[in-house]
Amino acid sequence: MAAFLKIKATKLTDEAVLTDLVTESFILVEMVIELQEEFSVRLVQEDLKHVKTFGDLIRVFESHAK
Repeated sequence: MAAFLKIKATKLTDEAVLTDLVTESFILVEMVIELQEEFSVRLVQEDLKHVKTFGDLIRVFESHAK
């Protein structure tokens, strides 16, 4: 994740606000697509509706993991 976002891994905390980690929203979309492919998970927009932090994103993926 850190390499994809081109940031230090230490910035990827549960409390890290996703929009603070990247400046362009399409990068977040690309990241979610990459994660879906990596973990064979398919999310819909509703799944991501309340995602604000890195921790929120991880919990969504964990809840959809097979």
